[in-house]
Amino acid sequence: MLYGSQLFSLRKYCKTPEGVADTFRKVKEMGAETVQLSAICPMPAAELKKLSEDNALSICGTHTPFIRLKGELDKVAEEHLTYGATIVGIGSMPSEFRGSLDGIKRFEDFANETAKKLAPYGLKFAYHNHNFEFKTENGETYYDHMISNTDPSVQFILDTYWIVMAGYQPLEYIRKLKGRLDLIHLKDYKKFLFLPLMKEVGYGTIDFVEIMKAAEEAGTKYAVAELDISFNPMKSMQMSLEYMNTVLKA
Repeated sequence: MLYGSQLFSLRKYCKTPEGVADTFRKVKEMGAETVQLSAICPMPAAELKKLSEDNALSICGTHTPFIRLKGELDKVAEEHLTYGATIVGIGSMPSEFRGSLDGIKRFEDFANETAKKLAPYGLKFAYHNHNFEFKTENGETYYDHMISNTDPSVQFILDTYWIVMAGYQPLEYIRKLKGRLDLIHLKDYKKFLFLPLMKEVGYGTIDFVEIMKAAEEAGTKYAVAELDISFNPMKSMQMSLEYMNTVLKA
């Protein structure tokens, strides 16, 4: 399994091509082996491929905007093939699908259709969760409904923090998603004055040693550190990658 960085965490540094290049270099120096592209400035796929090659840092996948997945999927696929990413991810479903089982079903149709269209390219569609997918209706969470009612080719990008915040255990869902979890997001959880906080990997209460054992058994290929909010995102990424490389790889 390759460990790395979700660049959404470092988006403030990735507003220009020069900033993206500098960020690639820095996370490589921190020990990253792979990156997931998200919320970076627009760049030609060939330039991203060169950054990947120059830094010996693979691009495992993306979070791609819904509008692009709907309107220019073939172009998106070609970009992924250019820089060598296999996972075409989406960071969340648009609001039009949220809050009702009917909406979830319509998004499931979209996920199945997108996965089918990407298959001839050798690419996989993947969905990244937050906590709203754990609303229960008819005795079942929306997330479980999505797992059961999407084609096995549809991947999930499990986010450890959001599952814990929703009141569930990541281990349970890692085991449910065996074979459908090529990429996992590592983000720690801690309460302060009864408020949930996102923390660097290894600096909260989540048992990542057990999570990574389960992820290995589930066939996970990539584990990337992510922190949506930080006063010092680069320092937070360094802390996470150091823990991942010294404790989780030990």
